[in-house]
Amino acid sequence: MQCLRCKGLMIAVHMRDLSSQDDIVYGWRCLLCGETTDPGIEANRVSHCPPVRSRARVPGSPAARLGKLRA
Repeated sequence: MQCLRCKGLMIAVHMRDLSSQDDIVYGWRCLLCGETTDPGIEANRVSHCPPVRSRARVPGSPAARLGKLRA
């Protein structure tokens, strides 16, 4: 499996479920950046809204040129 953050190699790991004493959760951990995912994390990511597109001005855009003229 490939890490979504850094494109590194992910390995299967087992972790303790903090909500219960005896449960073990299986997931994935990236060897390069340490990103950890499991079914619960993936379910939460799907249920959230997508990120808002950056509102940064693109170099060369009319709004960026106008800002340079005013400065």
